[in-house]
Amino acid sequence: MSDDLNYKLYGEFGDRYDLHTPPHHYVHDHAFVIKQACGVGGEGRLLDLGCGTGVLLEKALAAGLDPLGIDSAPKMIECARARVGRNRVQLLPMQELEHEQVFDCVVSLSWSLNYCRDLDELRDVFRRCYRMLRPGGGLVLQVAHAPSAATEMPSFNVDLESGPGGPEDIVLHYRFWSEGPQKLLAEYEFECVSTAEHFKERHELRVADVRLLTSILAEIGFVHIEMLDSWRGEAFLHSISPFVLARRSLR
Repeated sequence: MSDDLNYKLYGEFGDRYDLHTPPHHYVHDHAFVIKQACGVGGEGRLLDLGCGTGVLLEKALAAGLDPLGIDSAPKMIECARARVGRNRVQLLPMQELEHEQVFDCVVSLSWSLNYCRDLDELRDVFRRCYRMLRPGGGLVLQVAHAPSAATEMPSFNVDLESGPGGPEDIVLHYRFWSEGPQKLLAEYEFECVSTAEHFKERHELRVADVRLLTSILAEIGFVHIEMLDSWRGEAFLHSISPFVLARRSLR
């Protein structure tokens, strides 16, 4: 199982996630993913691995898709269920993914896959995805790419968001840098001014090399694999957060 629940950002403070990273942060990424999912065809059955608070699930429903989300963080699952209903969300780590339903598209965003412990665990998750996709079904991933990150600890970026106490009540400091060719370090400092809540923690994102990930997908049998720099659709060049598109073979 991945280590993401050891982090307060998803565990103890998981129900505050939409405060420091509100849905409007993902407008373009989500629109891109929905377009890809709709383009796969079939019956619109979509599986979101690491669905978090359910923002993408809500948008998928509005687009006429038939989504299901899984996540290992109980507090984030509570938020997702409030957003899209209990039947649309399951408390389940992606490493334990087994489902009778076959999906037209499997997606995983926001570096969720990079919380796998190692290459073998990630390879197993990809195999599970392959089995659960119909022939010709689509895979849409957003992953971390350590080789594009700074090699030394940079200064913090700062986001100010509205919170219980009003505008700029939520303060999130964050920064990313690489530690070797396949590990990305992410440091977050969360503060809610009105409630005096505060924590700081560092996350380790593993197997953070998009070229390595795509080689694993090809090894498993995925075809039509593409690496993109962003939601704009340009070929991968130097993004720290590229997209990967792939299809299950028709055989």
